[in-house]
Amino acid sequence: MPKMTATDAAISILYNEGVRHIFGIPGAGILPFYKSMKSHGQDQAHDRPPRGRGHPHGRRYARAINTVGVCAATSGPGASNFVTGLYTAQVDSIPILAITGQNVRAQLGREAFQAVDIAEICKPITKKSYCVKEPAMVPWVFPGGLPDHA
Repeated sequence: MPKMTATDAAISILYNEGVRHIFGIPGAGILPFYKSMKSHGQDQAHDRPPRGRGHPHGRRYARAINTVGVCAATSGPGASNFVTGLYTAQVDSIPILAITGQNVRAQLGREAFQAVDIAEICKPITKKSYCVKEPAMVPWVFPGGLPDHA
């Protein structure tokens, strides 16, 4: 059975759940995810300036078509810029799935450059918050799991 990368698995799950638009801005920590989006044909709506990070568009999209807004950001400041948007979404009951890149596992918890613990920061303002450290966690973390053919 051919192996699938964690990002390909996540994108495959999102695609099978009907996600066709992901809002955000690419950066080093999320580039593999963006590459997988491109290969699966998902629409990438990039947001400038960086402090916007896609969450306002994801919230508007979720409200406009009555679905979950999906947004993606790189690690560090990109991820921490999501916090205000996630809190706003929680207060306004807007369903948002926020995906961030992360520094390499060896640097987690060592105060490395752009290695903010975004999963812990977001726990008080989100329904669920995970830091995926193993590819096998992807089907468990993402809604819907992997399709039978993946």
